[in-house]
Amino acid sequence: MDNKKLDLLRDSINLLDDKILDLLKERSEIVTKIGEQKNSKINVVDIDREQKVLDRLLHNSKAKYSKDSIVRIWREIFQASTKLQENSNSAINTKRSINSINIYKGGKSSVKGRENIIKLSSNENSYGPSPKVMKVIKKEETLLNAHRYPNIDGSKLREKLASVNSLDPSRIVLGCGSDETLLFAALAFCQDGDDIIHAQHGFEMYSIISKVVGATSKLIKEDENFKINVNSILNEVTPSTKIIYLANPNNPTGTYLARTEIVNLLKELPKNIVVVLDGAYAEYVMQDDYDGGFSLAEEFENIIITRTFSKAFGLAGLRIGWCYASEKVAHILNKVKGPFNTQSISQEMAIIALEDKEYLEKVVNNNHVVKKWFEDELKKLDINVHSSEGNFSFVETSKERVKIISTHLINEGILVRQLDSYGLPNCLRITIGTKVEMEETIKSLKKL
Repeated sequence: MDNKKLDLLRDSINLLDDKILDLLKERSEIVTKIGEQKNSKINVVDIDREQKVLDRLLHNSKAKYSKDSIVRIWREIFQASTKLQENSNSAINTKRSINSINIYKGGKSSVKGRENIIKLSSNENSYGPSPKVMKVIKKEETLLNAHRYPNIDGSKLREKLASVNSLDPSRIVLGCGSDETLLFAALAFCQDGDDIIHAQHGFEMYSIISKVVGATSKLIKEDENFKINVNSILNEVTPSTKIIYLANPNNPTGTYLARTEIVNLLKELPKNIVVVLDGAYAEYVMQDDYDGGFSLAEEFENIIITRTFSKAFGLAGLRIGWCYASEKVAHILNKVKGPFNTQSISQEMAIIALEDKEYLEKVVNNNHVVKKWFEDELKKLDINVHSSEGNFSFVETSKERVKIISTHLINEGILVRQLDSYGLPNCLRITIGTKVEMEETIKSLKKL
């Protein structure tokens, strides 16, 4: 090693760093003047303009730094510029992506003045969990060991999941609901300034998770039937893309991607981009071209497949989910997973639920039969319902009619999900409940 030559090179770097500081000083002064012109703490951030700036910089860049590094550097500069323009005196600040989060609100669960309601707003399993689960829950011994920590990695449940699905238990990661495994992916693979891709009208948590980790959402365009395709996904890929969240089937639209489409996507994508295939409603899908298994994780290293016990298994209140991935990815996810993140009782009930295959089949078949009946009845009432998978129906009408239907049903003690927060104010999502509940819903709608 030539120390003199190395020192000269480092001196050159120091000079360049000083020039960068001078340029940043000049830039900050101009940014401050722009802030004075805006004269407001509201709408300081212009995301569209920032994206145009990034596109121009990436196009003009001749540096050897990776393009995603350049994007992160400039997004950090944008963040600093925002703080200058807002001129906030608060001692407690967070990154601006957190500031822009709209806190997730689940489906409405009560109506003032009414005790008996029909809740069709949260895609829960209206039949409840397996009777075998209820039998154990009602025993006093269930919580005898509540003062003890749960199994740190849920080995018994992971072994059961592996046995039922013919998987490698070491590649299964448990979560407090599958939502937590979605978060693990972003925590493990994203930095401030990276991009996360998800559907324009997909599960709200994808956008929230993106902001939590400081990433930018890139929205996949949909066709007139709210469906995405391989090209519409690839069109949003940038040098900064790290994760693609795909709910399959999608909530709230009920659309899905066939196995061949997902394979084609994975073949086209750079191998450093992780695809998170969210299968919260996988058990309900009956289409022949749908892949409800885990073989994709054997073919591709860059995929995470999630499942939940909250829907078909009826354990929403116990918050238990899981994901399956390659050995390398599962090892990384386990590094960000907190210890004891799932409860002892949740692990135990999930094992019992897995063992009652007959009950699961009954729930899924009931959903299929009742859903078909319900949607046929909606069509008779001239209510437009899209073909969808999952345990819910997706209704598209006018914005005005949505309000009329929703208000009327609430007044009758029936709760459905208005989709304003999904950017779909002209749509409703109606969970498929029991036959009696859906008959009551149709009976109420006929009064309109």
